Formats: sequence, structure tokens, C-alpha cells
Amino acid sequence: MTRMIFGKAVAATLAVAGTLAMSGVAFAGAAGGEQATEGPAAAPVTSTTVETRTEKPFTPSIAVGPMIGYAHQSEEGGDFGWGVDALARVVKYGSLQLEYWSLGNAHNPGGSGNGGHFDGLYVGLMPVFPIGETGLEPYVQVGGAFCDEGNDVAAGAGLMYVLPIEWFAKNHMDLLLRLDYKYFNIEDQGERGQHLLTTGFMIAFHKSK
Repeated sequence: MTRMIFGKAVAATLAVAGTLAMSGVAFAGAAGGEQATEGPAAAPVTSTTVETRTEKPFTPSIAVGPMIGYAHQSEEGGDFGWGVDALARVVKYGSLQLEYWSLGNAHNPGGSGNGGHFDGLYVGLMPVFPIGETGLEPYVQVGGAFCDEGNDVAAGAGLMYVLPIEWFAKNHMDLLLRLDYKYFNIEDQGERGQHLLTTGFMIAFHKSK
């Protein structure tokens, strides 16, 4: 009888010990599961803004404006020179040019004699070379000059600058500053070659879309 009681007690003890052991393993596993290994910090998210610039579309235009400056005549020397220009910008890289020009007072045997005006009409082509979106537009020009002194070839070069004025752009216009040089291969009293250096402004009227 005593052995039986003792056996049952041992069995009960082993059962409790086994239960406690299993509980300890489960607790240890749970505690271990709560531990998290901290990884490297995530890299900050950055956004890059790419600026895009839309090129201003070309539209045909007609520009007019006055020019004033210095004229050098082969016979009479320096004098006040001026002109009135009209440009028909039919393509982005070229214009048709019409100009009334004056080299000041000069001996003009074909006109009013001494004290007459050395002036005439210029008609020509103007290739234009825009520099990106800077507003700067260098150009060259070649054509014919017609006056009382005679008719001959004229050529030159210059620079235009389109002022970035929003009001003009909204109204399909441009305000241009211009520096211009022309050489006239016209003979004056036996001396060939007349020069005109002028500066001024022009207003361009663009074709609306």
C-alpha cells in the first residue's frame, strides 16, 4: 500500500515537473520572440525637381523703327546719319529688309547740287542667328542701295536684342533694341565706299495664332 502511494506521488511529481519545464520553455520562447534586432535606418526619401523650359514658338512678324548714328562719307567725312527700317520676319532665321537711309548733307550732283542730302533706299536680305532663349540675335545683311549718287551693292551686320517685357508678349508684340552697320559700295566724287553706324529700337508685330 505504501509503495502504491509512493509511486503515485512520484508520478504526480514528475507530471508537475514536466508541466513546469514545458511552461518554462514556452515562456523563454515567447520572451525571445519579443526581442527584435534593429536594422539599418531607411535612407531618407528625396524628390528631385527637373525644370523644363518651353521654347517660344516662332511666328512671322513685321517690325518698324527709327535708327540714328554716325555716317562717314568718302568725300565729305563724318556727319549725322539716320534711317527708318522695316523688317518682314518671314522665317525664324531670316528677314526681308527695307530701309530709308541718310548719310547727312553731301555734294549730290545728281540731285540738288551742293548741300543736298546723301540719302536713298536699301532693299536686302537679313539672315538672323538667334542665340537660344537669351533674346540676342546677331545678323548679317546684304542687298542693294539706290540713290542719286548711283546704285550699288550694300552689306553689313548687326545685333538685335528682344527685351523680355511681358506686356508686349501678351499682345503679340516685341520691343527690340538694335545696333546696325552698313557699307555702301557707292562712289561719291571719285571715292568709293560710304559707312553708316546706327542704333535704335523697333516694335515687332507678330501674327496671332
